[in-house]
Amino acid sequence: MFSCVDKHKKIILEKSLCLNNEDDAIKLAEKEWLQLYGESVYKKKPFKVQIKNDSIWIIKGTLQNDYDGGIPYIEINAKNCKVLNVYHGK
Repeated sequence: MFSCVDKHKKIILEKSLCLNNEDDAIKLAEKEWLQLYGESVYKKKPFKVQIKNDSIWIIKGTLQNDYDGGIPYIEINAKNCKVLNVYHGK
């Protein structure tokens, strides 16, 4: 499996961004998901990352063939680290 997002891809809008790389975005997503859904979110790895409108990180889990249920999803504003949308599908 591969990701269509460059592992070193950064959002470059201004120097004061709080999240400017995939690793930091994933760490914040994991923190939010753990509070809401517990350790079960780790069963939804690998986490996939996309950039929307050059300022929104979208991070979502992967549903494995042998697992039931949905995946965690989150949108985070890269400028201020605010969570815009978070849910777990069923």
